[in-house]
Amino acid sequence: MKHRKIDPPEQDSVSSGYSTPDEKSVQKQAKIKHLRKHAFVNRISFLDDMDKDSELNKNRLVGFYNMLYVVAFYYFIINPIMTYWKTGQWIETSLYNQMRRDLFMCIVTWPLFYAWSHIALLIQYLAMMNIPKVLIFIIQHVSQICMFVYAHYLVLTRDWYLPQGAFVTFQSCVFFFKMHSYTMTNYKMRREWIDQGCPKSNDPFSYPNNINFRNFTKFIMTPVLVYEPQYPQSGKIRWWYVIVKFINTISMLIMGYMIVSNHIYPIILNVNALSLVDSIFQMTLPLIFLCLTLFNMIFENYCNFWAELTHFGDRQFYTDWWNSTDYEEFNRNWNRPVYEFLYRHVYLELIFEFGFGVKKAQLATFLFSAMLHEYTLAVSLKQITPIMVMFMMIQIPVMLCTKRIKGTKFGNLFFWWGIIQGLPLILNLYLRFNELPKLLFE
Repeated sequence: MKHRKIDPPEQDSVSSGYSTPDEKSVQKQAKIKHLRKHAFVNRISFLDDMDKDSELNKNRLVGFYNMLYVVAFYYFIINPIMTYWKTGQWIETSLYNQMRRDLFMCIVTWPLFYAWSHIALLIQYLAMMNIPKVLIFIIQHVSQICMFVYAHYLVLTRDWYLPQGAFVTFQSCVFFFKMHSYTMTNYKMRREWIDQGCPKSNDPFSYPNNINFRNFTKFIMTPVLVYEPQYPQSGKIRWWYVIVKFINTISMLIMGYMIVSNHIYPIILNVNALSLVDSIFQMTLPLIFLCLTLFNMIFENYCNFWAELTHFGDRQFYTDWWNSTDYEEFNRNWNRPVYEFLYRHVYLELIFEFGFGVKKAQLATFLFSAMLHEYTLAVSLKQITPIMVMFMMIQIPVMLCTKRIKGTKFGNLFFWWGIIQGLPLILNLYLRFNELPKLLFE
């Protein structure tokens, strides 16, 4: 599907949010040439072993990746057998029994949030009716806040374990991102459309032709957090591809449960009987394996599953974050959908809409990301423990101190050491939050 061609001046205008930039905005754009809106293009997922043109299948190290799948398969088969020999059950059920509490209400939050997100579409219809901007502003923010309040209410008032709370909180964040991006992107397109004299167009993806139920619903279903009226299309749905990605998603979800129930949950239950160092060391390998499993499940299988169903062509949900030599690269590469949202709707808006300098915008964006992580954990754990914010803010001086090793092998080793040891340390500090004074001062 062809995209509408735009000349360079118009492209810069759309990227910055200005339709007819004045001399000051032109000078600002000249000083900050690297600030450009991300362009979606047809790209294959990096580790997609089902696509012969992926970077993985072009690399001679593909055999190591296949080996990891074989190892995961053996774990998937052997673990239930070992559990049965020890307990007489094929899978450890105590954690499952806690997770299934009120499971229906937990799952049904997804269609509820989906239905609620259509308020963003309603807002666009109100804008086309020339409803006062103040009223639209109030509806926009109240509707988004209510979604967070509802998610928070569910988690705090129901006897949910961490997975249920994390799932609902995660969904509220995803739909918030989508609602906000849809509203702000269309606001800028409307502003441009008005400045051009409200021209009529037959292009179904130009404003206001893009404001319709079908376009909005497809955006909601597409595995992306930044709205565009039109995305690059992938063509015909490969149903075998969809089936395999779905099976992989479910299999890795089960394997993640096995890792937690057999190797992490028992340590959590006995954490008070273990020293801090002992519990950290016991959690180190299970946590890194869990994170790698969840990464592959979400970004390689789940996202590609929905991308194939929605014909979404840009499958760059991550890049080679494992080659990072500092945490700035990691934050940019491991979760591209969230990064794109933060870049466009926090970083660029702070610069072009609110007049922030580049450094201040970077710091504010990083702080926003840290607070978002902390919010997710605070609601899921039902306690306010600003440990995640502290660790994320520590990354700033660490990045400044490690500039000399950026791009080096030692930098990559340092990055992996921080990830491998940081995960169990953070988890243990959350588990032992009430003991922190004793751990620090005794």
